[in-house]
Amino acid sequence: MGFKDIFKKMGGSGRPSADSAQVDALIEKLSSADWKTRYDACKALSALGPAAEKASARLQDLIDDDNGDVCNAAADALSKIERA
Repeated sequence: MGFKDIFKKMGGSGRPSADSAQVDALIEKLSSADWKTRYDACKALSALGPAAEKASARLQDLIDDDNGDVCNAAADALSKIERA
């Protein structure tokens, strides 16, 4: 399942719904050597909000990523996960 597939699955809250396997797949992408893949995974997890809570530890690590866009996306995802 790709990033676009996750965004297409909208729940009643206006956020995409996700099952544990989808979140696990996104968490795995957070370790990619490609910064764009890490960035896209952060954005997808951000859109999931609290449903992506188990990604919090890995997102916390990415706040120190070498790529500034990844750092910002990870911080944004953490904020959205913890807000609701």
